[in-house]
Amino acid sequence: MGARVTGDTGENEFVRHLAKSLPDHYTVQLKPPKVKIYPNGKGIILDAKVTNNETSRFVFIEKKTGNNGGNAHERVYKMITEGVVKTVREMHPNTPKYPIFLAFSGDTFQREDYQNKLKVDLYGVPYAIIEPDFTNIKDVAEQIMEII
Repeated sequence: MGARVTGDTGENEFVRHLAKSLPDHYTVQLKPPKVKIYPNGKGIILDAKVTNNETSRFVFIEKKTGNNGGNAHERVYKMITEGVVKTVREMHPNTPKYPIFLAFSGDTFQREDYQNKLKVDLYGVPYAIIEPDFTNIKDVAEQIMEII
């Protein structure tokens, strides 16, 4: 229960800060509709969607917050598997090569061991580690703008 509250707060705060850091022609949507990639309407529920309204390109966001270690980072790896990426892109051709941008925040992801693991595990995949108090949110916004 505590992890869920921490996660929800982290997602909401990230979206709020990101929206303020993007130009007006970008829209940030919290909790977009489920992306139905499996049979029988099953799919993935992502935390946000950022759209460049000038180009109609968009990227989904999966945000993880961790304060006590754990495996939140490993749970997002399914979002970048070849099958998920291919299926999401087929459904949403206005998305980039990796249609899901990964964002991490909290004490866990400030640790060098977690940062080193992400650097290797997510090589070539767009992601960001959010610094405390969102001090690097403008850099993250720039990174997202370059993608879409």
